Amino acid sequence: MESKSKLWLSLGVVCVAGAAMTSCGNEESPGMAGMDHSTMTASEGGEGGEGASSEDSIASDAVYLGQLAFIRGHLNVGVNLYREGDAEASATHMKHPESEIYAALQPALEARDAPGFADQLAALAVAVENGEPLAEVEAAYEALLQGITAAEQAVPDQDARLLGDVIVDLVSTAAAEYDIAVGDDLGLENAHEYQDALGFIRVAYDLLARVETLSSDTDTVAAIRQQLDLVHPAWTGLQPPQRLHTEPSVIYGAASRVELAVSRL
Repeated sequence: MESKSKLWLSLGVVCVAGAAMTSCGNEESPGMAGMDHSTMTASEGGEGGEGASSEDSIASDAVYLGQLAFIRGHLNVGVNLYREGDAEASATHMKHPESEIYAALQPALEARDAPGFADQLAALAVAVENGEPLAEVEAAYEALLQGITAAEQAVPDQDARLLGDVIVDLVSTAAAEYDIAVGDDLGLENAHEYQDALGFIRVAYDLLARVETLSSDTDTVAAIRQQLDLVHPAWTGLQPPQRLHTEPSVIYGAASRVELAVSRL
């Protein structure tokens, strides 16, 4: 309950923290305005927000692609931790997609006739848990990324707005997970959530590069990139310091401004 209370407190702080926001009044909480029920559900589940029900993933392409993006984020930090020699932390990130995201995503994969990638997920997790040589872990990771890409391609006609909606979900969830990572006086409370949030921001950058190729609205793309660049320094690396230097409200505020920008795509 403490994390939930802290999350909603930070949502309220966004109203005064976001320079681009004029007032709050009775408006919806940041990250929720303009979102349909299925997208909101995706933002409310999981450890910090990346969970979604099977029904939502079936009904909404944005939620479906968002779940795949969250898996990418977990794997990104997991593999990079392994590359740095932290196999124990890496293993925890490899288990999360398989145990908490993929199971709920399977019906959505089947509904879209998309190929599954459960075997690839398991193979990478086992390779990391067994401490296999880095080359074998890298090969398993590449095979899994190919599986995720194939699942993403089951959504036809992916345009800038659709991918922008996924970016909104990633940044909003990164804010929530970072909030969980931060304790009193910005002390580190949860390294895993700090790392998850970093993974989601990294994937948001990757998706923004795709949006840039799909949209002629360079001003809007630049506005989104500006917000990502604003919050990226909150993470000094994969291994967090014992005291962080960015208030969660800064990231919530950026998420709100990203959402406003995406609404123009």
